[in-house]
Amino acid sequence: MRLFKYLSLFILSIVFFVLLAVLYDLSYYDPSYVNRSSITFSKNNLNSKKIKKIYSSIEKIPYFLGYRFLESHKKFWEIESVEKRNKLPSTIVIPSKKDNFQAGTAIKNIERNFSNWTRSHGGYSNLRFSNLDLINRSNISNLEVAWIYKSNDVKKSIQANPIVKDGFIYFPTPGNFIVCLDASSGKEIWKYKVEKGFHAAKRGLLLWEDKKNRILRLIFTNDDQLISLNAKNGKPIKNFGNNGIIKIGSSPTTPTIIDEQIVIGSIIPAVEIYDVYNGNLKWKYYLRKIDKDLTNSRDFKGGSPWGGISSDNENGILFLTTGNAGPYFVGIQRPGKNLYADSVIAFDVRNKKIKWYFQETCHDLWNNDIAGPPILTTINKYGKRIDVVVAVSKTGNTIILDKNTGEPIFDFIKKKAPVSKLPGQKTCEYQPSLKLPEPFARNEFKLEHITNKSSEDREHVLKQIKKANYGFYPTHEVGKFTISYNLWGGAQWPGASIDPDKNILYVTAHDLPTKFKVFSSFDINKNLELKNNLLDIGKNNKLDDLEGYPGITPPWGSLTALNLNSGKILWQVPLGYFEELKKRGMKDTGTANFGGATATAGNLVFVGGTLDKLIRAFDTQTGEELWSHKLPYIGSAPPTVYAVNGEQFIIIPATGGMSLARIYPDLVEQGDAFVAFKLKKN
Repeated sequence: MRLFKYLSLFILSIVFFVLLAVLYDLSYYDPSYVNRSSITFSKNNLNSKKIKKIYSSIEKIPYFLGYRFLESHKKFWEIESVEKRNKLPSTIVIPSKKDNFQAGTAIKNIERNFSNWTRSHGGYSNLRFSNLDLINRSNISNLEVAWIYKSNDVKKSIQANPIVKDGFIYFPTPGNFIVCLDASSGKEIWKYKVEKGFHAAKRGLLLWEDKKNRILRLIFTNDDQLISLNAKNGKPIKNFGNNGIIKIGSSPTTPTIIDEQIVIGSIIPAVEIYDVYNGNLKWKYYLRKIDKDLTNSRDFKGGSPWGGISSDNENGILFLTTGNAGPYFVGIQRPGKNLYADSVIAFDVRNKKIKWYFQETCHDLWNNDIAGPPILTTINKYGKRIDVVVAVSKTGNTIILDKNTGEPIFDFIKKKAPVSKLPGQKTCEYQPSLKLPEPFARNEFKLEHITNKSSEDREHVLKQIKKANYGFYPTHEVGKFTISYNLWGGAQWPGASIDPDKNILYVTAHDLPTKFKVFSSFDINKNLELKNNLLDIGKNNKLDDLEGYPGITPPWGSLTALNLNSGKILWQVPLGYFEELKKRGMKDTGTANFGGATATAGNLVFVGGTLDKLIRAFDTQTGEELWSHKLPYIGSAPPTVYAVNGEQFIIIPATGGMSLARIYPDLVEQGDAFVAFKLKKN
């Protein structure tokens, strides 16, 4: 008996210490956040995969017990009422702002890109516009290759827009090096190996003039690192963290600098602030907003600002665009509007608080994230110059907001959306259905979109959608496909280019319908097994015709010019072609594209990223294609425009494209080329 007692105590002690160890492993101490507890508990902190798996199973118990004993949980699992939704008004409108504007100041302080291009996307405002006009409509036919740099390390997609200052150009290579070249000749000046990771400066770099120490600093992220180099020689700034490197929350985007502080948006999601000189962490702000009254709302992890950031450095305001909440296509574990996801956010860095936020898609189930960086500019409206922030999204919408208040400049119309057919899924009653600005891409799949390439192709697509859900924000249903444009549709991570003087936006986009199928739904009455976040959802598949082309009428890729003052599309042209279809006379189909546009004061807009490997120049007034050149590989990032010794250059990374390779693995070859162009000398 005594032996049994001691044995029981021994076993209980072991269990206690194991639980204590797990609790310790679950905890994470970080006192740097200004808006959350210093100690947090999360299964993501667990180091052991086995313990994490066990904990995930234990974590599901409250769902089961809650359903058994709590009315709130039983109600949570009820399927939404169609009748209740039908009683709501068909539309609601967030009215446009028409008065009480602050005086527009951005046009006075607008960033101008001439010889230099010191931050990816053309500066802190992300305008991606060059004020150079040496290359223009009258001489574009004389543009030729000036030099080609091949990294000769590996072949892999580069998405960073190169930066330039004082005749030197900087960009990452596929082999995870940062290089500095003579911008006029392409000659390599120095090369820095980023030892960790695979995507150094994934979406961009920043040059900052350290006047105090007389150093030109090159600053970029490398997943969970922030690195600062001496731009002159490529050597790490030794007193910045540990030999030029500090630990951060993972971030793929270009940093910005406000008040001699490096500001990043991390995928935690958070805003993080570091001293520009020594890299010391100053503080963080957690970007998550939940409705605590909602059952299971704690599971919402937030929307990460992976699309990019911009900044009003004079007023100390950071602007972020955010992604959709995870899991992407299943929202059962993240009930509510999922605020800050799919949003544009203005953050007051000096006062450490969110100034305003504006959400496009509510409780996203379609991957509608705002993938490109926010753009700061001014427009002419109501006889005034208005400071605005502009964002383009996968829905094909252009969101234009008052920079100071976040109010829409055009009526933001919301249309009643369908209910979910899955237990536990709580959809938002309304979703965006904008008239102005005019959408630049298709968002709602319709029968009239189906291909007419041939009767056989049409019949093939009709069979695929026969029992599918589609239309305006379609919801998932077990055993049926859901057809949507938004995974590979609209504007992707390159975002847009804006002429701040003419108030015209140039945006590349594509229309590629995809189909998803929910294979099983969780039945709380039968078991406790919550597979894959409550649902098993099939991998995405393109809705294609018999030959593997998009199962809709062209264009499948486009370049659009949109007047920001009126919200009207000025012109739209197909972008790219499929070689085989061109031979058959279908030359204006457009293709998927992830290159992005860069406009110039020479009335030209340069675009790459199409499957045909061309870089093109279009007339900004008419959309006419004036020039093109075949690249070694597909253009994989937006062009940069700069000048050296009185000559204007256009450079584009031509490395294939990671996103394109996912869609067309047989058509996309990864590469290692960076191609610069200039005018022929007389």
